[in-house]
Amino acid sequence: MGLATKGPKLFTCPQCRKAYLGYETLPDCPACGFDYRAQGGFRWDVIVYLLSILGLMSYFLVSSSYRTVLPTQTGPESSSHMSNGEKLPGKTPVPIEYPPNPQTGP
Repeated sequence: MGLATKGPKLFTCPQCRKAYLGYETLPDCPACGFDYRAQGGFRWDVIVYLLSILGLMSYFLVSSSYRTVLPTQTGPESSSHMSNGEKLPGKTPVPIEYPPNPQTGP
């Protein structure tokens, strides 16, 4: 008995108030042609897309501004303006000797 189909329903047009039978609502009224589909609401997906694009652009702008601070030239003329800044480990190159010289000490 659970397989019995339901009969058609009575739908009414909101503009002309004419009724028609059907199993689901039609996109427009068969009598007057009024389109009474649900109007689109606020598009949250567009907001998410715009925010993700804005986030990626800001990330690339910030990362590119940090890259321009680094010196592009190597040599004594470029290291002179960086000597006043922060002392970082590994800034001064240390020559590697192999085999180690026992006379220099640790």
